[in-house]
Amino acid sequence: MNKPEFLDNISHSVQESWNELPAQKRILFLVGGFVVVILIVFTVFNTINKRIEKQIDETDKYREALDCIAENQYVYQLNRAQKEAMRQRLLNADAKVVSKLTSMASNLGFDVTVTPKDPHKTSDDSGTEEQEIEVTLKNVDYAKVLEYLIEIHKLDTPIFMRHLNMSRTSALTSNDTKMTVSITLMSYRLKEQNAT
Repeated sequence: MNKPEFLDNISHSVQESWNELPAQKRILFLVGGFVVVILIVFTVFNTINKRIEKQIDETDKYREALDCIAENQYVYQLNRAQKEAMRQRLLNADAKVVSKLTSMASNLGFDVTVTPKDPHKTSDDSGTEEQEIEVTLKNVDYAKVLEYLIEIHKLDTPIFMRHLNMSRTSALTSNDTKMTVSITLMSYRLKEQNAT
């Protein structure tokens, strides 16, 4: 028996069995088959729908992330510009802070002792170092001390006063009050610079 005959026989026997079934059973089989087909279609549709919903959720998350980036872009650019401005200021700062402080005192007509301490790296990631500088003025006119402090304040170099100790060295009745002054300054620079 070859294959087509075998298939014809099966088809013929299925058709005969179908015809022998009462009408109610045939309807029942048709309804059952229809329900199975509906369940398969529903399962496939549900699976596809879940995948689509997952893709929509992921797309929404990406969109929210992009919106967040867009909203914060201005702040980020502003912070970046400020950081770059400070970096340029540190790069352009006079590396010879000691010379500058000494020169300012000379211009005002008195001598100072300027002692830089070893620099230490700051705790942030900016790549800067802070350096403590001790400045001592002895027997200097009070007005000249004030001028010197104002000149320090005007410096372009990122330098800040941490401590100031002033004591009078002249008599109380003297018209030109003399002072001894000890100043602790903090200077900041980029790590690659060798400011002293």
